[in-house]
Amino acid sequence: MNVLIYATTFGADLLSLAYYLQNKKGIKLKVSLPNVDVFKNEPINKLFPLDVELLERDWTQNLGKIKDFKPDITIMDNNIPIRKTSPKALILWHGYGWKGPNDVEEFKWLHRNIRLSWGDMMVPNPDITWQCFGPLDFEHRTKTSGFHEENCKILGAASHDQLINPIEKELLQPFYPFDVVNKKTVLLAPTWHYGEVFSHWGNDETIFRELIKYLESKDTNLILRLHDSDRFDTKYVDFLNRLKSDYPNIVLKFKNQNPDNFLDLQVADVMLTNFSSIANLYYATKRPTIHIYPVASEDEAFLHRRKTIFGQMTKQIESVKFIWKFSPEENGGLLARSFAQMMEQLETALNNPDCCVSSSQKYLDKHMLGADGKNRGRVWTEMQRLLS
Repeated sequence: MNVLIYATTFGADLLSLAYYLQNKKGIKLKVSLPNVDVFKNEPINKLFPLDVELLERDWTQNLGKIKDFKPDITIMDNNIPIRKTSPKALILWHGYGWKGPNDVEEFKWLHRNIRLSWGDMMVPNPDITWQCFGPLDFEHRTKTSGFHEENCKILGAASHDQLINPIEKELLQPFYPFDVVNKKTVLLAPTWHYGEVFSHWGNDETIFRELIKYLESKDTNLILRLHDSDRFDTKYVDFLNRLKSDYPNIVLKFKNQNPDNFLDLQVADVMLTNFSSIANLYYATKRPTIHIYPVASEDEAFLHRRKTIFGQMTKQIESVKFIWKFSPEENGGLLARSFAQMMEQLETALNNPDCCVSSSQKYLDKHMLGADGKNRGRVWTEMQRLLS
């Protein structure tokens, strides 16, 4: 079986699946991705080198090399090739989060691109499958996003299979400038859709510095992991870089510069996030997650940022309820509605690393097949079914 992984960002579920497939007999695997050299220099590739050919994504999208490879199946995330690359295809969506609505209107270009390559997924289609993370995701994709239920399969998150197994921090230490073995580490991983992280609670810079000084007093490290740097205002990126310069206990990472998040998820003792989908990966570690309520009020208008085929767009939204698939109260950790409450919860999380075990597992059981370690096997079974 010739397998092509066609990645927008080569990490999380696609990378985890690649590790799984490279050890399968009878599998020839290649990965098409942008910025091959960036991935090759990522810590995870140095710690666990991937033994497959990586194809640099150029303006032709590697179509010549892909054609010569003759893949039987293409595995992709949220970017559809401009031409059909194989007889069969499987979409592992790039994250399961709270943001929506992901309805037919929002997905019209995605439906169009899929239809041009592998045919319509709004009707039964034997050539392509849409992976769902769990039963609620299946319900949403079939009833809201417009995918026919015969084309959707509940397979879980492939990366959970690796995240449930902790890595010794001594192995991770060479990839961080601060002590991760003897000191605790907090991972702040916000989504970019709400703009500045803490501005709805007050002055963003003031709150950031107060948070960092608190972590310094606790002898605790901070990893700031954000989306692509070009999704933020230049002034905000400059501010974050100043924070990195001002405090020795900080590492700053942007997705376009450090695309893989696996080691950060493994090394972190606590996560802070304003409902980025990365939280749904971190739950598998069972460590504390503190969710920053991302707006002042769910009934107030705010500026929503989103990525489209025309570039980054900002739109006035009357209520955040419009863009939530489900309520932020539905989560696997703690929920902070104010800075003071967040700091109280951070104190709890640092002192009690098991405070979110139950809520994390409850969420995983309900939404993501319990992170039972069998998800990559489910994906493999579906690949075989498609090709049978």
